[in-house]
Amino acid sequence: MSSTLIIGATGLLGAEMAKASAGNGDHVHVLLRPSTAANEARIRPLRDIGATVHIGDLDDYDSLMRAVGQVDRVISSVHVGSASEMTLVRAVKDAGVSRYVPSAGFGLDFAAAAPGSIEPLDIKRAVFDAVRQADLPYTVIYTNGFFSTWLATLGDLTRFGSAPLPPDEVTLYGEGNVLATFVSEKDIAAVTMRALEDPNAVRREIRIAQNRVTQSAMIDLWRQVSGRSPRIARMSAEELEALIAVAPGLGLLRAFWIRGETALETDTPEAGVLYPELRFESIESAFVAMAGKGGRTG
Repeated sequence: MSSTLIIGATGLLGAEMAKASAGNGDHVHVLLRPSTAANEARIRPLRDIGATVHIGDLDDYDSLMRAVGQVDRVISSVHVGSASEMTLVRAVKDAGVSRYVPSAGFGLDFAAAAPGSIEPLDIKRAVFDAVRQADLPYTVIYTNGFFSTWLATLGDLTRFGSAPLPPDEVTLYGEGNVLATFVSEKDIAAVTMRALEDPNAVRREIRIAQNRVTQSAMIDLWRQVSGRSPRIARMSAEELEALIAVAPGLGLLRAFWIRGETALETDTPEAGVLYPELRFESIESAFVAMAGKGGRTG
């Protein structure tokens, strides 16, 4: 039985990773901050799958070593700054784990994304460079757009955190006809578990490029499934550039809906081709589930 440490196991992606790992027969370990570990409601699902809980922090090397030193494999599913991730990279190397899936991969394929255009992605790129320089037995999974973020907002990240989701008004970027790709967190976890069992996936990058759709088509599909007709506000590429100048994190909107970087062909092998036995949830089925909840996510 393999032992796998999930970092970020109380988040949307991390929770799916923990469930998939347990379903795979792994002995699941999780690293939690003291405040999170004290929240019984948040850790109950982890207790239910028999996870071993370690108390620590990504900035605390000693606590990382106590957790990482007890497992064969490490999956990081958190959004962290470069300093924290570099500390984890050092702990993974010192502990000598057999496989490491860094959080740096969960997002755009670096081969498609233009360097210098999205600050958080540049941080991830720097972390991945450190992973390679450390010669760790990594597997990087490029996911492109998460269902919970992009479908829930109908492709408009500025609506994230508002209610209801999907929103009653959505901004359509550019002409609305640029293809992007999306995947559910559950399917990301399934690809990750499959790759961890694949000896050919060591020191390899894999991308998930399923569910290609334009923003206009996504909104139309939501209308058909839910019967709701969100109001449309339009934003040109030039107007989006002005917005990004003020809020650089929104560079993802440019990558998805103006440059189409998630749908570009790269040399990175695609998960659906590598593992044809996997079945991916469709955008339509995700919208059906959202509509069944009254159109709200979470």
